[in-house]
Amino acid sequence: MHRANEVRVIRGFKDATHQTSKVYVYDGLYKVQESWMEKGKTGCNMFKYKLVRLPGQTGAFSTWKSIRKWKEDPSSRDGLILPDLTSGAESIPVSLVNEVDDEKGPAYFTYVSTVKYPKSFKLVQPSYGCNCRDACQAGNSNCSCIQKNGGDFPYITTGILACRMPMIFECGSSCPCFRNCKNRVLQTGFKVHFEVFKTRDKGWGLRSWDPIRAGTFICEYAGEVIEKIKEKADGDDGENNDYVFNTNRVYESFKWNHETESAEERSDTSEKFDIPSPLIISSKNSGNIARFMNHSCSPNVFWQPIMYEHNNEAFLHIAFFAKKHIPPMTELTYDYGIPRSDETESNNMEHGKKKCLCGSPKCRGYFY
Repeated sequence: MHRANEVRVIRGFKDATHQTSKVYVYDGLYKVQESWMEKGKTGCNMFKYKLVRLPGQTGAFSTWKSIRKWKEDPSSRDGLILPDLTSGAESIPVSLVNEVDDEKGPAYFTYVSTVKYPKSFKLVQPSYGCNCRDACQAGNSNCSCIQKNGGDFPYITTGILACRMPMIFECGSSCPCFRNCKNRVLQTGFKVHFEVFKTRDKGWGLRSWDPIRAGTFICEYAGEVIEKIKEKADGDDGENNDYVFNTNRVYESFKWNHETESAEERSDTSEKFDIPSPLIISSKNSGNIARFMNHSCSPNVFWQPIMYEHNNEAFLHIAFFAKKHIPPMTELTYDYGIPRSDETESNNMEHGKKKCLCGSPKCRGYFY
């Protein structure tokens, strides 16, 4: 106080998505204005300090207070276009917001919460669920779902992804285990409050009102499974690559697990995904919030293949998870990948290349 030293203040709150945990929010620099002593209830001396926040700071705490207000009254959100973009398709509403210009929303599409397979698609495989009567147990040699995952759960108790795997097998609809079985994360839907918002230079984007812990399930890539991407011909709209996810692209190699402090990329320890055949999902006409995630060369979200049984057939889904702890109101991004050389032999690599505006220090300047 006498030296007028600045003090960093951090505030703790209950985590809305993990009730047993706390979230700590940095609230900026303060100075001690007063100091005094009081007798506590136990008779011990308590030293108290009055801190005053230094002016001119736009701290995270002000954002935190705004978010609490929006949750109580979504209509109080500046720039709100729709209180729920999903029209009730998701258990948690997704706001549509534009604070940049007068555009009233993205082009029309049908909101669906999961991927849709055509009957003719070859990836569908015969599959049968486990026979657990209550909850699946790690190491249970009689649980077929656990054994498919190498004898352990792919998730920890809070639903956080334990580590990136070539393939995750979740319990499906014919499994008699509880609906809240630890091996059902993708199927229970997302647990955070998202908003689709207009960015200044990249169209529409996606971010969360809640803090997101590393390894948290974000959403799956919903849409229609297609056999192949149609090439865009002159004068033909074709299949718009802006709304396509393709597992056959080349993605930057990295290994991830929830114990890695910052989930940094490790190019020498890549995971090879064991996908039976390339999966292409188009969200141009129907999709979910994943269609609004923009590309970044340093993304905070990564994808993971997950398979589970439905009507005795195994279907592949693409799920997104947080690569690191993500503060509220931070745009969610993933790496779109690069087309394989054999797919671009007839067209040079300049075909389909777009200027990247991710702003990352590692930005390669373009994406496809």
